[in-house]
Amino acid sequence: MTFSKTYFAIYDFEILPYALGDALTWNVQTSLRCEEAGREKVDILILTDPRYPSSIYQRDLVFSENAPLFFNELLGAFGTHPLLGNIHIFRTREELLAWLSGVAKDDPVTREVVDDYEKVIAGRENSDVLNEYFIKYIYSHGRINQFFEKNGRVPLLAASRGCEPDVDSIIANAFGGKKVVVIHPRLRRLDAGLKGEHTHFRDSDFLTWYEFLHGAIEKYPDVQFVVVGRLQEKPISLLRLPNVTNLRTMGLGLGHELTLMLKSDLFIGTSSGFAALANFSELPYFITRMNKESYNAYNISEGDERLPFSTPKQFLVSGDETIKMLTGMLEQGLQAARRSSSIGASRATELDGKAFAQGQDDALNNFATTSRFFIDDLQADQEIASLIETRVTEAIEAAAAGDLVSARRTYERLVTLFPQLVGRHKHLDFLRNAKKSPVRKVGHNVRNALTPAVTIINKVKKSVDRGTLGEDVTRKVSRIVSRGKR
Repeated sequence: MTFSKTYFAIYDFEILPYALGDALTWNVQTSLRCEEAGREKVDILILTDPRYPSSIYQRDLVFSENAPLFFNELLGAFGTHPLLGNIHIFRTREELLAWLSGVAKDDPVTREVVDDYEKVIAGRENSDVLNEYFIKYIYSHGRINQFFEKNGRVPLLAASRGCEPDVDSIIANAFGGKKVVVIHPRLRRLDAGLKGEHTHFRDSDFLTWYEFLHGAIEKYPDVQFVVVGRLQEKPISLLRLPNVTNLRTMGLGLGHELTLMLKSDLFIGTSSGFAALANFSELPYFITRMNKESYNAYNISEGDERLPFSTPKQFLVSGDETIKMLTGMLEQGLQAARRSSSIGASRATELDGKAFAQGQDDALNNFATTSRFFIDDLQADQEIASLIETRVTEAIEAAAAGDLVSARRTYERLVTLFPQLVGRHKHLDFLRNAKKSPVRKVGHNVRNALTPAVTIINKVKKSVDRGTLGEDVTRKVSRIVSRGKR
């Protein structure tokens, strides 16, 4: 086997951090090294050894018991690699080194990677050794800026592999016709699970952001804001604003968020993890709360408004965020909006199980895995209607067969649990008029026993004639009515 076209890059979580911005920047840094070595793709070698779950800088946060969760949450970031080949995951360092030894034997490029790695392993308890490795492979933009000066471009991050179909469906159906603005107000102090008190100075001012977003409800009705990041860091009050949503409440993850960013119209957010994706993209952005550490990492002068390789629509902003500042960024960014918004199927508003299911099918991209695009009250009620449809149909059949007690029992159960459906669910409402009467066995009085139920079914039949009921219900009702008349 030949590896002449492959560059091998190692991400060992005892050496490098569980951090979104660092993982994304590492993707770009290793792409540069791949190109400079004359290679075509990067194979990512990830080590999650439970004996060495984290570096000396994260040992108060990441332990062998929770390290797999941190890795799983971050995996979508590696999927954005510009030159992604394969992703190999190793559970022991010995297996990784044994595998690399065979690859590096006759390959000087890989031999350099392994030599650097073995050196940092030997000094992994020494902060100076760790920092030197971190600066070389992630932190400093010096190499990135030099690559740009030489080539007039830098590798750009890609949509996280496998996430585009779901994101395309969401944009078309949940955000269709609106401008999508991704936001990341950093509020880490709300997320006690991630600790990091020493980084709270980088947080945004909640009141400023909330007032800005609240005011945008009426002022910018054509804008949909999508807040990204861990839900634990997002105030519930902010998520409840009608013009704000979060993909994680739809059951989606980091890879979907990163993919949505690349397809959105604008990003406004703090100099934190998601800003790294904006840095290495063509997405119009305003990265706020720039600080001395950020400028140092970017290898530019403090106060500079752009990265050396940024587009004219991408800006760095220092200082505290204000409502006026955020409003100005939004208006300027929307003028530069680039995405052509597609519009999917119109959203059904009736409570009809079959219509709801059909609407979901119509809205899905051919390769999408999700069909939930809303988390509001209408969505909740439509899901209930879909899930109780079988029970409602059975109750209608029971009424037609003379078992009005059973039909009434089902009706009372449903309206007790879901009173909001009364007067809105047409099939359920047909049961409302079913009067209590004894259940009659088959015999010469069956026709009399069916009279109240036939009245109900005839009402249903009118809907059948109008073609407003599903085919399955139509066939069942037709059979029931025929039996009743006989």
